[in-house]
Amino acid sequence: MADVAGYEKWVVSPPVPDSVTDIGLRGEPNLEVIIGLKPDLILLTDEGIGMARQAERIAPVVHFNAFAKGQDNIAQGRENYLMLARLFGKEDTARANLAAMDARLAKQAEQIKTHFGGEVPKVTLVRFVDAKRAVVYGKNGPPHAALTALGLKSAIEIPSSRWGLAYKRIRKLAEASSGKVLYFEPFDQKAELFETALWQAMPFVKSGSFEALPPLWSYGGPLTVGQIGDAITEVLLK
Repeated sequence: MADVAGYEKWVVSPPVPDSVTDIGLRGEPNLEVIIGLKPDLILLTDEGIGMARQAERIAPVVHFNAFAKGQDNIAQGRENYLMLARLFGKEDTARANLAAMDARLAKQAEQIKTHFGGEVPKVTLVRFVDAKRAVVYGKNGPPHAALTALGLKSAIEIPSSRWGLAYKRIRKLAEASSGKVLYFEPFDQKAELFETALWQAMPFVKSGSFEALPPLWSYGGPLTVGQIGDAITEVLLK
């Protein structure tokens, strides 16, 4: 697979087995290494579509569109997952995985509702780009899908887009004037931001309603929704 180091920092779970060979960058994988592996199948998303012709000379290629502005990314992600499952003869397992995730999220939604006496807080999900900018998640992405499945809403409404997010200056996060703000780790510049007067003045910081989520890939497949839901539930029920 491409970019094992990036996966281990930003995605983490499930862990990459030691037997996996790193084939280089996601946008520019090492074709010589791939040829040496003699693959039976090569999977490409949009980042790698430029190498499709070269890849087809090595092995059969499957390309799927994971994220696009004009589609329901969550529904498409589920279909991509089932398509891959059919290729590998694992469709029954995949359908069972999706059903188990949906049931778990429904149960978690009831737990959260009960925990807060029916008055659930708004929950805004962010990822920091650096000490000056953040990504706020909205419609058409796994984080928003997890919130929706849990019966939650964000305090900052972000319209549908290709990646289900919008970039905001840090000061704009003050728009989350109620509820909780949760951010995805890792954030290497947290000391640089969190000690500033601007940050300390944020309403969710002053009220103690700001907490971290573990590293989770917010642009993943359908089971990512369940992973994010698990993490949000654990924080809210504490």
